[in-house]
Amino acid sequence: MNTGEYAKTSLEGMFGLVGQCAGGVDDAQYNWKPGGTANSAAKSHVHAISSMDFFINGTVQGKEMLWSPFALKHGLPESPLAVWAYEGTIPVEPMKEYSKSVQDAVLEYVGSLSDADFDREVETQFFGKKSVAWLVQLAGMHAVGHAGDMAAVKGMQGLKGLPF
Repeated sequence: MNTGEYAKTSLEGMFGLVGQCAGGVDDAQYNWKPGGTANSAAKSHVHAISSMDFFINGTVQGKEMLWSPFALKHGLPESPLAVWAYEGTIPVEPMKEYSKSVQDAVLEYVGSLSDADFDREVETQFFGKKSVAWLVQLAGMHAVGHAGDMAAVKGMQGLKGLPF
């Protein structure tokens, strides 16, 4: 197995876990605000997927993020970071569609990379120059962490959080 196949397989698992943790809810459960400093499953889901969009589609590939047209269509903030302060309802079904479009774009791109492509350095907004491999692992690990957030918030509502 080469690096691209390994990375693609790892990200497929990550997208699967995030999707399962964001699934099985209606809009009210998805947007439910727990007490304290915890975020709704919706906000964690937006952040997990838009971060994949930002790091892989935007930063690594230098393309426009898929978030902007999605947000415009659904009346969501232009910047995914503005979702943290957003008080409206984030619709779960359209978010699943956005997630699928990000997943498809990311997996196609990462699966096409050669071993040498993973060594290429990219200037990042937050971390300075980093390799493509570093950004792929960061994006995947970051999203899995937010899957745990979503699972915990579902559990607080008496729902099954993790799929196992």
